[in-house]
Amino acid sequence: MRTAVIPALMLCFSLPLAAQEAKLFTAVSDHYRVSSETSQSQAEEVSRRMEACLRMYNDLFHFDLAQLPAKLRVRVMRDTASFDAYLTKVLSQTRGDFVFIAYSDPEKSELVCFPKEEKAFSASLIHQGCIQFLKAFVANPPIWLREGAAAALEAAVWDPKASAYAPRPNYGWLEGLKSVVRGESPQRLIPFTDFLMSTREIAQAQADVFYAQAWGFVHFLLTTPEKAYNRMLWDAISSIDPKGALAENSQGARSRAVAWVSEGKLRQDFEAYILALRTAGDLLREAVASYGKGDLAKAEEALGRSVELEPENGAAWYYLGLVAYAKKDYTKAEDLYLKAFQLGTNPVLINYALGVNAFAAGRNDTAAKYLKLARDADKATYGDKVDALLKRIDAGK
Repeated sequence: MRTAVIPALMLCFSLPLAAQEAKLFTAVSDHYRVSSETSQSQAEEVSRRMEACLRMYNDLFHFDLAQLPAKLRVRVMRDTASFDAYLTKVLSQTRGDFVFIAYSDPEKSELVCFPKEEKAFSASLIHQGCIQFLKAFVANPPIWLREGAAAALEAAVWDPKASAYAPRPNYGWLEGLKSVVRGESPQRLIPFTDFLMSTREIAQAQADVFYAQAWGFVHFLLTTPEKAYNRMLWDAISSIDPKGALAENSQGARSRAVAWVSEGKLRQDFEAYILALRTAGDLLREAVASYGKGDLAKAEEALGRSVELEPENGAAWYYLGLVAYAKKDYTKAEDLYLKAFQLGTNPVLINYALGVNAFAAGRNDTAAKYLKLARDADKATYGDKVDALLKRIDAGK
């Protein structure tokens, strides 16, 4: 199972920050105030990202943004050393990931970040930003909803041209959760009557299961085709009192959301849904097996779903090229092979595939060029195959 990160570090203080601040560059947008130690351009970039995050969050929660008590604050530190120094001054401790610090005065609450590579940066920003957003409207949201929603959204991919996050399923928890559901893990699902009433302390004590189950439950409620379960999520959100205590809000969400379904039925449907989910890798393996059996239609369908989940997977595009080649659509096959190459697929393999494809299309000069590139790069694998094809090309001249 994915290592459980205890993400909800929301330490509440009544005093303002006492840390010594470095020079900060600040960008103010409709709903955020972003400060950066590095540059004005970074502050503005993160501000755009946070506004995109907010739109994504509110597609789920449907809060009245006019009721936001203050602009949400985000601070981006120069590096991890600066991040650690800042947290040490503020909290007398450090953390390995972004931190949302909640003060009694919401205008002083802030999300504190540091640079990471793109995928990890977006995941942490979305996750902790979701908790910040939810806490801005609801003092004590149910723990399962807070953590599950943050995890369900965090795999979204940043599109700088559109200044938007494109939603993407987060299957980081899936295999571990499947293991629990199948009984292959020493852990067991938390009974839903208890799970829906979890406190932060209970969640941390059962972290190996709780965070995966929270992700899985919110993902289930969001994406199942069963409208009654979709409504359960909206009912749970609408039942929350912005100023209510945690126990009150958890009980309200549980009572309103699950009053119509038994614990046994809910668990049965949830488990069946989780076990039926397939990752991009699962779909690729199914496609390869279908291709090997000559079932091109089934392979193409699975590959199409795989690239929807993981568009950057070059192997899936390569196999789509093989399917197009088998269907004698050589122009499409070439485009797909080139797409796979752009995404990092072995260039020797791609050159060989392009050569074979060009040969089948009757473009012998192009075929010879690609085939020689493959042979020269890996004679052990491609030497004999390429030489045989080059002889056929020469014979046809």
